[in-house]
Amino acid sequence: MKHLANQFLERTLEVEAFETVDDIRQILLESVPIIDVRSPIEFAHGAVPNAVNLPLLNDDERRQVGLAYKEGGQVSAITKGLEILPKENRDVRVRRWIRFLEQHPNAVICCWRGGLRSKIVQTWLYATGWQVPRIAGGSKAIRTFCMNRIDAAGQHNYVVLAGRTGSGKTQLLEELHPSIDLEGLAHHRGSAFGGDTASQPLPVSFEGALVRDLLRFQHRRSILVEDESRVIGKLAIPEALFKKMGQSPVVVLQEEETGRIQHIYLSYVQGTAEEVMLSNLEKIRKRLGTERYDEIRAAIQNAYNTRDREDHFHWLALLLRYYYDPMYDYQLARKKDRLIFSGSKNAVKEFLLTKYEFGTK
Repeated sequence: MKHLANQFLERTLEVEAFETVDDIRQILLESVPIIDVRSPIEFAHGAVPNAVNLPLLNDDERRQVGLAYKEGGQVSAITKGLEILPKENRDVRVRRWIRFLEQHPNAVICCWRGGLRSKIVQTWLYATGWQVPRIAGGSKAIRTFCMNRIDAAGQHNYVVLAGRTGSGKTQLLEELHPSIDLEGLAHHRGSAFGGDTASQPLPVSFEGALVRDLLRFQHRRSILVEDESRVIGKLAIPEALFKKMGQSPVVVLQEEETGRIQHIYLSYVQGTAEEVMLSNLEKIRKRLGTERYDEIRAAIQNAYNTRDREDHFHWLALLLRYYYDPMYDYQLARKKDRLIFSGSKNAVKEFLLTKYEFGTK
């Protein structure tokens, strides 16, 4: 079996089709599809948004091969791999990769370091007529590139869009270009209304998506971002970016309370189960205090019991007045020296279009 492993290794290293790509910037910028052949547990630790996990080895197979490598080196690991991956199993995986390539013919291959696993996949695909490049340096090189770009995030210019909860900041952000929706990248909307940390990406994935957007706008005069605290759910805005945001000009979007309440109701309350809303309220119980918490909780229960929209508007108004508005006003007061404009959605939009030359999407 070791003789076969040596032959396999020689063939793998000699195949002339082993093209590599090292322009990670372009791969991220153009969202080039990536066949990530790492094991599922490795992939779960984080990947860039354009990567799809189609592993060469599953978690248990990788564990067995890893043990063989520790005990006897590369040839021993390949021998174990050939034992646990008979031809029929290999064919199943090759067909899976080919199905993906048929839909994404410009895809590239990636493993942890861009080494033997990527080369093996290239070899098997080459035998079927597919010549697919691998990323030089693999996921490790991508991660290094992203960390360097994150550290340079402070070199960009930003305009910070502020406004009370429900004022429509995210909607305006979506209408203007260039803009980065940090909450969207973090899969987290608000602290009590739209927060769901269970569905958030890992920091590696969040930062990869952020780098992709930063690359897209690197030559633009300014980038519009929403006013955020350092932590979004369980994710943190990178220090370099957050520091620059704290030095950037602030534009405030103003909206009447009635409009804000209607927006919050339609975006976060309508169609949401009572127990979910009560659970969200529980997250801010200490900050509300017992009396106000009990008042809002009773109002929520009443609204779900009566199924009356106006009753929902009532408890939303309480939540804004007791919690969100005082918190926002305190934060805005700390930014008053950077405040450059305040107005309605149309006024703010016009200001940004003319003063900072933002475009519309």
